[in-house]
Amino acid sequence: MRLVIACCGLEHTRRGYESFSRELFDALCGRMDVTLCKGSGKRRPGEVVVPCLRRDFLARFMSPPRAFYWEQITFAVALIPYLLLHRVDLVHFSEGNMGNALARLVRWAGLRTRLLQSNGGPLHPRSFRPEVFIHQVMHDGLEQAIEWGISPARMHLEPYGINPGKFRLALQKQEAREKFGLPKDKFLILSLAALNCSHKRLDYLIGEVAALEDQNVFLCMAGEPDAETEALRELAGQLMPGRHAFMTVPRARIPELLTTADLFAHTAVHEGFGMVLLEACAAGVPVACHNSPRFQWIMGDAALYTDMSSSGALTGNLREVIIHEDKLRRLRDLGDARVESFYDWKVLAPRYIAMYEAVLAR
Repeated sequence: MRLVIACCGLEHTRRGYESFSRELFDALCGRMDVTLCKGSGKRRPGEVVVPCLRRDFLARFMSPPRAFYWEQITFAVALIPYLLLHRVDLVHFSEGNMGNALARLVRWAGLRTRLLQSNGGPLHPRSFRPEVFIHQVMHDGLEQAIEWGISPARMHLEPYGINPGKFRLALQKQEAREKFGLPKDKFLILSLAALNCSHKRLDYLIGEVAALEDQNVFLCMAGEPDAETEALRELAGQLMPGRHAFMTVPRARIPELLTTADLFAHTAVHEGFGMVLLEACAAGVPVACHNSPRFQWIMGDAALYTDMSSSGALTGNLREVIIHEDKLRRLRDLGDARVESFYDWKVLAPRYIAMYEAVLAR
């Protein structure tokens, strides 16, 4: 079996799709014939740079959504010669428009290459072309697709995976905080998310932490800035002067940053999967997230569940765990066990290979 993992944004964009593609490639290397096809970066063993019009270049001339669309299309067109030359059996990808283009191009080129799309968005079932197999990463995505009329035989349910060892550093909390210029003597709440209000709801997080009125609590928000970031900076400056920080850090330094935290807070109420929750657990950081069936499916009993849509709910839960260290310690232990049992690539890699074999067998 010859597998290609395709991700047009890898090496120049930091999102969940890119992280998953890299993690999956690293997990499968040495287990099967796998190639990582990416949109930019250095050529490393087992990796191929597919020439395409990158979104950061195209965004100079058009809107960001259109730029992303054309990056996907040009990547798909440039990938076809590689598939022809190397007789690839299966392409595993996440981006929807790239998959639609690939499906047409594979058919027109007469290739026998199968296509498998990860539904990490999540995407509505109407978005999937009939010739594409579907990798569902969440149980509710599988149920929704079945209700829509998609055959269960086209779908496979396997969650995203993680390498916990990458997040377990021989680094003390105080030393990590010094590296990032964070206070050593405060209870530090960390958020890793795009710096916005509309999706990640950091305005809610700022308001809830500020409502504690506790000078010993510090809030660090790390992520990519966007059009809403400046308003968040102003809000934090008004409500928490001197007790907050905004930053953007390279992907490679995320394990170090997680080491600084006493609690990880994820305030989005809708999320595709939320890999960052697993990363926090692997780093030994207790997690607070929204109380919904989707997050419960991911985290089991390893989270401080909160109705993140309710004013004052997070404030109350924060006040409780700050006082009771034993509750934080229990959440840390449960999170570590959750990752080891369900999301470690040692557990998932053989199941992914079985998924690929099942797709090719149809």
